[in-house]
Amino acid sequence: MGDEADEVDKLLKSDSMHLSRTQEVDRVLSESPLDPFAVLGVTHTTSANDIRLAYRNKSRLIHPDKAVHERAREAFEKLKRAESELMDDARRKTILGLMDEARREVAAQPRWQNSEAADGDGGEEFEAAVREKYRAIMVDIEWRRRQRAKQEMAAEGAAKAQAEEEAARRRRKRDADKEWEDGRDERVSSWRDFVAAGATKKKEKKKKKRRKDDGPSSLAGDSANARLGVGDPVQKP
Repeated sequence: MGDEADEVDKLLKSDSMHLSRTQEVDRVLSESPLDPFAVLGVTHTTSANDIRLAYRNKSRLIHPDKAVHERAREAFEKLKRAESELMDDARRKTILGLMDEARREVAAQPRWQNSEAADGDGGEEFEAAVREKYRAIMVDIEWRRRQRAKQEMAAEGAAKAQAEEEAARRRRKRDADKEWEDGRDERVSSWRDFVAAGATKKKEKKKKKRRKDDGPSSLAGDSANARLGVGDPVQKP
């Protein structure tokens, strides 16, 4: 009977641990990645050592090799990124500064002005409002970052397109210059042929003009000589 009771206890503990692992995976996945404190399940006042301890305990709980959950690895990686952010002193300082800003904005709301919220004693409802405001601030910062990234990418794209167009223009000019240089001998030869042909035509025109000018006067001279007997052979008696 005792052995059966031990087996039941083990089974219940196993089921309970499985449920805890599953619940923790779901919890980590449900938290905003912009709030690493919430991902690790700690407050903004948690020390660095306690943050490290919380990560160690939770990472063992949801480790993909132990948690039977289809998204266990995703949750594990998310938990790891949150711990890395908070263990980075500069990053943690930035997050805490934004958290303080969110606290001041929430404390300035009419609902909390007459409470002890400004001193950090607003209770769970106030802290929930602070976390919500912090996430809103982070979302706005992330949106602005993405907008800047888009603008920078657009500017880089325009600069790249301009550089490519300039490179293409240079290639076209280089190809045109090469084509012009390659055809130089042919152009010189053609020009020489053209000049020679022109000179030949001029000579032909001059010859034709000379024959034309000399033709009538030569005929007249021959007639006159005939009448005068010039040029006839002398006959001996």
